[in-house]
Amino acid sequence: MHDSVATFYGAYDQVGLRRLQRTRTPWVAVILVLAVLVLIGFVAADVAAYDAGAVTVRVTSVSWYAEGGLLTTSPGFSLHGSQAVTLTLTCNFICYQLSGASVNAPFQLVSFSVTNQPIQYANVTVQAPATSYDGPLTITLSVS
Repeated sequence: MHDSVATFYGAYDQVGLRRLQRTRTPWVAVILVLAVLVLIGFVAADVAAYDAGAVTVRVTSVSWYAEGGLLTTSPGFSLHGSQAVTLTLTCNFICYQLSGASVNAPFQLVSFSVTNQPIQYANVTVQAPATSYDGPLTITLSVS
């Protein structure tokens, strides 16, 4: 059935019978979109791996001992797992002759040094554990 009036107005009665125009998507655009999606996936995986691997070590306080007695206690701090930090103890008046140091587990002593002039500085470098830790750090100084 054909409507002659519809032909006059642009054949609106045959709109459903016309073939749809095929649009072509360039292959370059498809490849570019896929590459961006893959890149977003890799970045998301890297961020997730970094967040999972970020170990936090929270030291609640640092206590310094020598000759069995407490010298001083300082506030704590936070650092990343396996990170090394240098802590310094100063002495102005009556000071011990220091010969070494030890730290409580799970920390490891990396280095120890003493400077005696004009003020005594005891520098102790410790390495944080690789696993998460929340507690005190105890440094015991050896007296010669």
